[in-house]
Order: sequence, then structure tokens, then C-alpha cells
Amino acid sequence: MKRILANVLLGCLGLVFALLLLEIIIRIVGATGADGQFSFRGYPLEPYTINVERLHRVIDAYVENESKATFIYDESTGWAHRPNSIRQEGSFTINAAGLRSEVEYGQLPRHDTLRIAAFGDSFVAGTGVNDDQVWVKQLEVELKRLGMRVEALNFGVGGFGMDQAYLRWQKLGRAYNPDLVLFAFQPENLDRNVNVFHPLYYKRVAMPFSKPRFVPQDDKLAPYNVPTLPPAELKQVYSSFASHPLAAYEAHYESREFVSQWWAASRLASFINALVTSHDSARLDYGPGSERGELGKAIVNAFAESVKSDGAEFFVVHLPQREHLQNLHEGKVSPFGYLLNYINENYHFLDTVDHLGSQYTEGKYYDATNHYGPEINHLVAEIVAEKIASCIENLDCELPRFTDSEVLFYHRQD
Repeated sequence: MKRILANVLLGCLGLVFALLLLEIIIRIVGATGADGQFSFRGYPLEPYTINVERLHRVIDAYVENESKATFIYDESTGWAHRPNSIRQEGSFTINAAGLRSEVEYGQLPRHDTLRIAAFGDSFVAGTGVNDDQVWVKQLEVELKRLGMRVEALNFGVGGFGMDQAYLRWQKLGRAYNPDLVLFAFQPENLDRNVNVFHPLYYKRVAMPFSKPRFVPQDDKLAPYNVPTLPPAELKQVYSSFASHPLAAYEAHYESREFVSQWWAASRLASFINALVTSHDSARLDYGPGSERGELGKAIVNAFAESVKSDGAEFFVVHLPQREHLQNLHEGKVSPFGYLLNYINENYHFLDTVDHLGSQYTEGKYYDATNHYGPEINHLVAEIVAEKIASCIENLDCELPRFTDSEVLFYHRQD
């Protein structure tokens, strides 16, 4: 018995010594950055800190080059395109109203022309392709090929969440009196919906803006950070972020820069936690009852209600990122199924996944930032055009401005 106890004691002492040795190694090999964040082997360890210095640099760089920036502060949506500007080395044209277009539009459409307005993020705006290659423009071409009188207006803005797309409709889009509103749902938007400060979500390429944030309350959307804080005020916010009222609504502060747990006094325990959480692909919940899932659902409902109250038809298109498409073709269950199923059951819906085969996960179909290249943009335009034309011909789409939809098809006229 004494021998057993002695062996157990030696084993415990050996384990304690090994843990202490690992603790010492992590503390010696790890490094503390200029922002006070301690990291080991590329993993930032608790207690986490906000890189105030980096955030201030982002703001200063923007202020210094503000007159040249193609994204500008917008009090309603956080940011927007600079009117009458050019991006992507001359291939991305923004008209006087801030839409991606080489054409200027009057607010009233022609009596015999279907006006479509598309809303969403960079997958709508068409990052990475030329003006005539983006799927919204190609949609207009395809519908005309089918014999329709139509124009498609592109209200997409890079980096937008679902909330910002909805607010852009409210502020700008509805004034153009569209007959059909296309909302392009890109699933990453569910994470953007719970973001307030853009640089806390985008670590590499960040814009110095904050964005509006909705919170569901009593079947309504309660807005926060409206109007949005201008860039000049954000430096002070970041300097004392934990005490700022909006910190409570920034999900990406809660998940990455939260107050340290008690065990974070141990660098070894923090490293083990970092390893576990970095590989926990299921840590975000988009299902029923989750903040991301329910907020996305509430925004879609508010968007649809507003569009229909203006006498327009509401249509949702699912545009998956390359990573999401790869996962689906590998047989993985989509974490976004709850919202996609809800939209499909309640609104006009097109899931482009049904038309994007596994070959479209290859890198040649995307630009350097994994946005759709010309081929996928054209394919999306074709399938959306067919869906819209069918919806109109079968009288499934309600278009109050056209008592006889035949007027839209010029090839059928005498």
C-alpha cells in the first residue's frame, strides 16, 4: 500500500511538474503585442484586448484619404458608395445616386417597363467583375432576351448585412418605385447582423465605420446606433469600449474581446481553450431560438412587409459563398437551413445551390477574394431571369402596376 501511494504521489508530482513546465514555456515563447494582447503559436490567449492602436490607424488612414474613398459615411446604413465614383481600376462604375450603374435612372419607371431593384452585399454589387458582367446587369440582358421590357437597378453595397440592405431600401430604393424587389441572401450576413463596429468583425480589410443594429422586441425591430456614429467619434469609443453602451450589442466583441474567465490566469489553460474553440465549427447557432436565426427572420419579414406595402413584389435569392457551396457538395448539413426553409415557405424564393454543381467550387470560377467570377454571375442571371419570367407568366407575382402582364413582353405585341 505504501508503495502504491508513493507511486501515485510521484505520478501527481510529475504531472504537476510537466504542467508547470508547459506554463513556463508558453510564457517564455509567447509574446505580447503592442496592443497588450498575449499570443502563443499564432493563437491570441485570454484575457483578450481590443487593438485600440490598430483601430485608430484605420480611422486616421480613412480621414487622411477621405476625399478619394469610394465608400463614404452614411448615417442610415453606416456606409455607402460615393456617388459619381469609379472602383476596381475603372471597371466598377457608381452613378450619381450611388448605384452600381453606368446609367442614371428617373424615380418613375416607364409605364410599359418592369423595374427590378436588387439589394444585398458585395455579391449583389458585383465585386471582382466588370459593370457588364455583374449578375444584376446580366439579369436585365437575359430578361430582354426572353422578350421583356425591363430594367434592373443595383443597390448592392459591399460589406452590408441584411439590416443594411433593408435600410437602404427604406432610405433610397423605395423612392425609385420598383415593381419587384430582389433581396439576395448571402448567409454570412447573419453574422454581420449582430455586428456594430465594422473593424471588430473584419480583422484584415476593415472600413472605419459603425453600422446600425436591430434587436427584436415585441415582434418589432428596435434600432440601435441610428443614426450611426461618424468615423470622427469612433476613436473615443474604442479607447473605452467596455463601458460604451453599444458594446452590449456587439456580438463580435462578446465572442473575441470578452472579460477574461477565472482560469485565464494560466497561460496553459488559455492555450487549451484557444485550441478547442478554434476548431469548434458548431459554436455559432443559426437555428430556431438563436439570436442570429431569429434576427435574420425578423429582418426578412420587415423587409417583405415594407416592400409589399409599397405595392411591389418581394423575391429572395440565395447566393452561397464558395465555402458554403463546398460544404453542401461534401454532404454537410447547412447551418442556415432554418432561415432558408422559412423563406422558401413564405416568400418567392430561388436557391441557386440547386443550379451550382460541384464544378463551381473550383477556384477558377471566383476572383481573388472568392467573389463570383463572370461565369457564375452569368449563370445566376439566367436562372433568376427564368424564375422571374415564369412567376410573371403564371401570374404568381403580383404586379399592381400591370393589369395585363402581356404588355411587358414586346415580342408578343402586334
